[in-house]
Amino acid sequence: MATLSLRMRDDLKAKAQDLASKQGVSLNSYINATLAATIAQTETLAMMGDRLSNVDREKLHARVLKFMSKTQTGTEPTPAEIERAVSGE
Repeated sequence: MATLSLRMRDDLKAKAQDLASKQGVSLNSYINATLAATIAQTETLAMMGDRLSNVDREKLHARVLKFMSKTQTGTEPTPAEIERAVSGE
């Protein structure tokens, strides 16, 4: 594992420490998780851009609208309901 010395503004560090504390993690863990999420987002957007580069955007838009027109309104499931569905109960 690499060690990195990082310089940042005092106010930015204080805000990051506050967010880390609210999540119950160290500043180091918070920075690592935030950086990992940012990299994953960037890589996902690049992958999706590659996959959609040869797609007819108008046809895709029509398919999405058709799908969305079939959705039904309702209440969101509770975490317990999701857990039961995932566990197969």
